[in-house]
Amino acid sequence: MARAPEPLTAREGAAETPLHSAAWSGDLKEAKALVASGADVNYRDTAGETPVHGAAGWGRAEMVAYLISAGARLDIPGTTGLTPLHWAAGWGNLETVKILVEAGANLNVRNDFGQTAAEVALEHRKADIAAFLRSRNDA
Repeated sequence: MARAPEPLTAREGAAETPLHSAAWSGDLKEAKALVASGADVNYRDTAGETPVHGAAGWGRAEMVAYLISAGARLDIPGTTGLTPLHWAAGWGNLETVKILVEAGANLNVRNDFGQTAAEVALEHRKADIAAFLRSRNDA
């Protein structure tokens, strides 16, 4: 009898919890229902990431704002030191970055590769995001 394959983990690119999945896809209605039923907005998956990491990386600005309002912490690094701000800077969009910065995300945190979010943005050719982050860091 063949065994069912093991479920994928976050390290393999899969969402491990329903809230992570809703955050990644931007399903705000589902996320609100999950949080109302007790889902932990700061639950860390096997990659060390919370739902706001994925929402930030996918540029789900409305979801990021909701998760922050529900208590999501912005200072939790994943296994490679990437914070939600790093994810938004490299793979998300300026609107999401602005929400994170306004909510108090630390602009000076360095990932395990020694990069700030502004440096991640430059590496991913997101000059507008890098310029915004640098302007906020100079303020």
